[in-house]
Amino acid sequence: MVILDRSGRILLPKEIRDKLGLREGTPLEVTVRGSEIVIRPYDKSLEERVEEAVKFLSENAPRAFVTQEEEEGDKWFSREYCLRKIGLKE
Repeated sequence: MVILDRSGRILLPKEIRDKLGLREGTPLEVTVRGSEIVIRPYDKSLEERVEEAVKFLSENAPRAFVTQEEEEGDKWFSREYCLRKIGLKE
């Protein structure tokens, strides 16, 4: 257990810092997931890989699951609709 101080800081136990290889100056990413606070080492290469994946998918969306035009009663969604749903197009 750790305790939040007046300035909003916490001290990560040495065992955790050692286990994760965290040193002074290590950049950390802090996010909220529901009612949890998630703290993890910031991985720039992961961010770059995600950006590359988004770019690739926006240019090369899988075509097996989309049609070019919506047809009445068709079980597939249009390409435009699918891209909007996964956040690759506004």
